[in-house]
Order: sequence, then structure tokens, then C-alpha cells
Amino acid sequence: MRQTPNRSDTRRANRFTARVTLTGLTAGTLLAMGSAPARAGVQLYGAVDNYVSYDSGGKGSSTQVGSGAGSTSRFGLTGTEDLGGGLESGFRLESGFNANNGTLQSTNTIFNREANVWLKSRRFGMFKLGRQFPTIFPLSSQVDPFALTKFSLMANVAYASSDLGGNATGIDSRVANAVSYTTPDMNGFSGQLLYGFSAASAGGTPAHYTGYLAQYENPRMYAGISYNVVRNDLSQATDHYGAGVSYKIGNATLSLAYNRIVPNVASGRIATTYLIGATLPVGPHVFKLSVLERLVAGGGTHAFGALGGYDYQLSRRTALYTRVAWIANGGASSLTLDSAPTSAGRDVFVTALGVTHRF
Repeated sequence: MRQTPNRSDTRRANRFTARVTLTGLTAGTLLAMGSAPARAGVQLYGAVDNYVSYDSGGKGSSTQVGSGAGSTSRFGLTGTEDLGGGLESGFRLESGFNANNGTLQSTNTIFNREANVWLKSRRFGMFKLGRQFPTIFPLSSQVDPFALTKFSLMANVAYASSDLGGNATGIDSRVANAVSYTTPDMNGFSGQLLYGFSAASAGGTPAHYTGYLAQYENPRMYAGISYNVVRNDLSQATDHYGAGVSYKIGNATLSLAYNRIVPNVASGRIATTYLIGATLPVGPHVFKLSVLERLVAGGGTHAFGALGGYDYQLSRRTALYTRVAWIANGGASSLTLDSAPTSAGRDVFVTALGVTHRF
């Protein structure tokens, strides 16, 4: 699974959005735009993140400049309109890029992160169409202290499927051609259903993704469970199960997560992952830690990982950060971070120092 930003990153980014208000439209412009509202709001937001890292794996070491270890570099446009009667419409267009060299995250896809439009009702919930997060994202962003950013152990280890055989298919960071429904908040409880249509399928598969999420949230606690089915072009399905809980004790937030990947073919191997996480803000200082163990049935394949992080908030928008990560591969496991070259059974060590600016 590719790295994604966490939901708290998005919330912080939205606080500092540059608002562009379209007002004072002439009568002629209104006629040209048909039934355009008299007042519409569009927000520009994003983040720019770069770092320098030292990586050591089973095939040597390297020092490099990269982007996205603290927060995914991105820019986006979002807008909403109050339609009255508790009904709201909106859209989001979001593009990820590599700030270290200026390239797009996805070749020939400018809005690779989100491209959708929605209708939302306080009473009936939200209906969304277009490219969007899979249903596992709200859960992951709450229980992973590093929230699926580039060095996240959950993103790189727990969601790995390349070593499971049986044409196992991982969950992509976004689902294209998707339609989703999210229930309204019911005293902290909510749910989501998502269906992703195939853009093309050699095997004639009608859908490549189906996702379900049930969750509960209050100011101190989050708990969620998710079930996702990902199909490849041969109509072979891989089941992804996820569960997690986080709880705030004083200023600290502690979290537990469970993930299980089950390819539905005889030659596939099942991966089970357990994660413990902690986040502790102290004034401008933020300390983060995640520890993870991954077990693969058959062959003795396993991996253990630890990731520590420290952020120093220079302001509400700008932060310096450091990351130190270690993955101990066992058996045939060859998982890595930051593209550090490694081989089966060899450990990986990565450390980075970077800066993030949100707008």
C-alpha cells in the first residue's frame, strides 16, 4: 500500500487553507454559468515536505534526499455549497508530488490522491463519487501514529502483499471509479460502504474493490473494524481484515492495531500483523513510536519493526522532524523502507531529518 497522509494532517492543512471567494458575479456571468450560486467558496491547501536520509540494508548503504516522510507533499482544491434544508454539496481535487524533484507521484495522473464530488445530509449521510480513500483509511489514520506516511510501518509492512503468493493483491492507497456511502454520526457510531468499478479487466471482473467499515469515536477514544475485498484482473480475491483502537490518557494517545491478509487461492499465504503505537505531545515537541510484528503462515517468514519519531513545531504550519526505523527480516522476508536495497533475512535501518510546511 502506498503512503498516504493521516486525517489529522488533512485537518491541520485545512485550518490554514487560502480561501478564494467568488463573489460579485455580473448578471451576464450568472447567465453564462446557468444556475451557479450567488456565492461559492473554494479552498487551496497542501503541504511541502523534504528530508535527508541515511539507509542501510542487506545490499549496502546510501544517503539521499526524499519527500513525504513527515507529511505527504501535496496540493488540493476543495469546495462546499450549502443547499439548504441540511443538504450540502462539495468536491475535492488533490494531487501528490515529490517536492525533492518536482515530479508527480503518479505519472500522467495529476489528481492521484482524490478527485470526487459528494452530496451530504446531516440526517441521511454522505454519497460520494470518484477517486477516494479506501474504507480502511479512517481506521488506519487513527491507530497508526505515523498515519501511513512514507516511513509508516503499517503502510510498508502490515499492508505488504508481494510475498504472499497466489497473486495476492494489496489495498491501493486510493480507489478509482468508486462510489461510497457514509452514514450520519449516530452518537459516535458511523459506518461506510465503498464499491470500486474496474477501469479495465482482462478476466471480465465486474469490480476490483469492495470495502466495509464500522467505527465509534468520541473525544478520547476511537475503535473501528474493516473488511475489504480486492480483486485482480483474473477475478482472484484477496481479503483484508483490520481492527484497531486508540485511547487518550492525559496528553498521550495509545493505540493497538490488527491486520490480516488472506489470498483466496490454495497457493496463497496468510499474513497477520500486530501493532502498538504511542503519541505524546509536550508543548512544541511531539514524540511518536510504533512497534510491529508480522507473521506469515508457512515457511517461517516473519518481520519485526520499530519506528521512532520526533517533531518540533516551529509554528502551527512548520515543523522539523526526525525518524529512526529498523526492520528485522526473518526467513524469506525482505521488507524495506525508503527503497533501501535489501535481501531475504537481512535487516534494514533508516534514519531521516526533514522539514514540513503546511498551507
